[in-house]
Amino acid sequence: MKMRGMAVAVAFLATPALAGDCGGWKAGLEQEEEGMMMTASICAIDRPDDMLLVTCGGEGKLGLRFVPAMSDDFPPGGDMNYRSAFVFTSGSMSAEVTLRYEAMDGVLTATPRRDSDLAGILKSAGPLTVTDKAGLLPAATFTLKGSSKAIGKVEKACYS
Repeated sequence: MKMRGMAVAVAFLATPALAGDCGGWKAGLEQEEEGMMMTASICAIDRPDDMLLVTCGGEGKLGLRFVPAMSDDFPPGGDMNYRSAFVFTSGSMSAEVTLRYEAMDGVLTATPRRDSDLAGILKSAGPLTVTDKAGLLPAATFTLKGSSKAIGKVEKACYS
């Protein structure tokens, strides 16, 4: 698990949202394996070690990365192919999304379509709560202040 912790620590240091401000989404160029990539990011209001990142996700998709502050016993049973359902809720909008564990980075990922309910929720105005249906990780709440503009920068960089 030390490898995962180190990878997450590197992600924390390199992400715009980690300038000590969890009050609004940020967008900027980040160094990724693929090279420089526009990334929108935010840390959780109630759990600042939890983060959401949005990048290019391939043709017509967004790359969603949920970086929860995980315990040493995650993923359950050491399953490097772990997948679980998470519910993303903002106001009356809700989307259930299966996130898969990426062992190299120690994050949970998905690639929702740009026109999906989840993409719409991420660009809405209210607070966003991410809940693990399995109950293994605590719920995290993120502001959506500035999310539409930040994610718009990612989409412009990816699809223009």
